Amino acid sequence: MTAPTLEVAPGTVDFGDPSARRRTRLRVVGAGLGILAVGLLVWIAFFSSLLSATSIRIVGVDGAPADAAAAAAAVPLGVPLARLDAGAAERAVLRLPWVSSVEVRRGWPNEVVIAVEPRVAIAARTVDGARQAVDRDGVVFDLVGAVPKGLPTVDAEGIGLASAMAVLATLPADIAARVASLSATTRDDVDLVLRSGTTVRWGSVEQTDFKAEVLRALMRHKRDVYDVSAPELPTTFTSR
Repeated sequence: MTAPTLEVAPGTVDFGDPSARRRTRLRVVGAGLGILAVGLLVWIAFFSSLLSATSIRIVGVDGAPADAAAAAAAVPLGVPLARLDAGAAERAVLRLPWVSSVEVRRGWPNEVVIAVEPRVAIAARTVDGARQAVDRDGVVFDLVGAVPKGLPTVDAEGIGLASAMAVLATLPADIAARVASLSATTRDDVDLVLRSGTTVRWGSVEQTDFKAEVLRALMRHKRDVYDVSAPELPTTFTSR
């Protein structure tokens, strides 16, 4: 009688084979090391101080506005960057009235970068006795510090304010520099008062270049009122 034999199906492991046992142990060890490595990386990223925020850098503004943005963001130092709630910090900075947009970024390994785009004041408006800034979109906002001197003043609300700012923002530089104040009640009746005291009836924001060209020609002759709201048929007036 012959001794029974054990047949191993193809693809199965013969645990009686020392080399097969070694390969199995290596695979187990390798899997274990992989799990440890992933765990170590998670610990480093989320719990250790190696990748924690140690500094905050503000770009786009400096001085008092930068300090205000940093205070609003309230990013805690010592917290791992991976756990930083960038969205909450952005929403907090956006609540500052003078901020147009903001992005909070992780500057690996240890820096938080807050990129701020401030609103740019192109005019000033008095609200309840307080002087406030107005940007090109007609947004009225408080600045950190005083409103810059020399800005034209605007007397308008709602659609009139938006239209007046659209006109001011698109004026050629040589004409914009002459504007002392603006007023409007609708999108089509924007009036400018120049620093000389002359009134310009500008009308709507359309045909800005054409109106500017006509106005330059009219200003060669001193008048009290220049009406370029219909630039094809401009008129002028002189007070008596």
